[in-house]
Amino acid sequence: MTTPQPSVVTAARSELFLLAARALADRRAREPGDRLAGLVATLAADDAWMSAFIGWTRRQPALRLLALAAAAEYLRTRLTARLATSAEARRLGGEVLLRPEDPGDLLAYLIGRYGRSIPKPIKQAVADAAERLYDEHALAVHDTPRAAMRFAEVIALTHPEPSGKAQNDVFQYAARRLKRERPVPESLTTLRARAELHDLPAARRHRALERPDAAALFAVARMDWEQVAVWLGGEMTAKAWAVVLPSMTYRQRLTVLSALDGAGLSGEVANRLCAELADEISVRRGGALPLEILAACRAVPGSRWSAALERALEHALGQVPALEGRTLVLVDRGAAMARRDGGLTRADAAAAVAAALALRSPSVEAVQFGPAAGRVDIGGSLLESVDRFHEPAGDHPAAEAVRAHAGGHDRVIVLTHPDAAVEPAGSWHVITDPGDGWFAAIPAIEQARVGACLFGKENDVQARA
Repeated sequence: MTTPQPSVVTAARSELFLLAARALADRRAREPGDRLAGLVATLAADDAWMSAFIGWTRRQPALRLLALAAAAEYLRTRLTARLATSAEARRLGGEVLLRPEDPGDLLAYLIGRYGRSIPKPIKQAVADAAERLYDEHALAVHDTPRAAMRFAEVIALTHPEPSGKAQNDVFQYAARRLKRERPVPESLTTLRARAELHDLPAARRHRALERPDAAALFAVARMDWEQVAVWLGGEMTAKAWAVVLPSMTYRQRLTVLSALDGAGLSGEVANRLCAELADEISVRRGGALPLEILAACRAVPGSRWSAALERALEHALGQVPALEGRTLVLVDRGAAMARRDGGLTRADAAAAVAAALALRSPSVEAVQFGPAAGRVDIGGSLLESVDRFHEPAGDHPAAEAVRAHAGGHDRVIVLTHPDAAVEPAGSWHVITDPGDGWFAAIPAIEQARVGACLFGKENDVQARA
């Protein structure tokens, strides 16, 4: 394998890190493609840098699939060029294959690009991961028809060795369940509990929710709220929500608040949920970010959840970077920003990004352009700051706003829509899909632009998948 010139290596490093940095915010950039494969191939001999890059991407929740693809390409290229040993492949596999769905996702990526001829050391690394990660809980939660590759396929392709009777039962039942064979082995108590619930006649299922141990029963069966809803025929009552809420994640709870209102949740359960939503540790541990909490606020305005969500917004600001240097954030308030993307309009999302950055750093200046142009007073809560922006209307060119307001700033961030005619230049960030991911992406993109690829854990971020 020919060693690239230092200038080629430097350019490839910057481009690969920039690709990953953009993917923190842009979902489309998370799809591994030919460019990722080409850059990794160029850097295959740059083992220290690539190992650090793969480790950093794997620690970012939003970049899980990109990290697996980069690791697969890196190992395949090095093994083909005889630069890597089986021991290296197994070591890297242990570092990147961390979740039960990872072995199947890595194999599915390789098979999709190169067919089923997979280097033996990679198969060994995947088998190691299956031995470490495949247990009954993983089988119940992650081995679903939506998975890129079922557990049974991974096991058949890589031949992991079960560590004992319990895991041997998991491996065997993973294959039998695809053929809908019963019964579930005695050792698999979670799957047996789930099977018993599914055996209940539909007419008796709501009555099962009245049992004093109902919450524990569903927790043992590892059924999430969506599975319980299907089990009940789509009707989630207040009792059903009370049973599943303890096992739901913070972010899942944010998405169902309007449904909880409609179900008539009891005051006791609602108060307990409000306390958890407002708790700073719960917000941080749950990985909730400002815009998804704001979307929950907008979904249940003036409700019993509102005060708790406003406190959660304050706690979530801790996940927003305090940008150094003088920053101008231009926020488009044209009619095109009224379009709703997900839980928020573009206008609300853009205002929230600008307000969050300004609340975290006094050197950030938020300026709106549209029906009314000028600086927006940012202060108080995030919700109050967002509400100070004007309603979107008319058509107001972003390029004109840049010419009118930019000057003497260390960075310019333009929050607009996809059809806006403005090109990024220098230290500009033109963002047409405002979202939480940009809080992590902006500092990372700036590092990539100057070649400062910092892979330490202190540079980990909270962009979510």
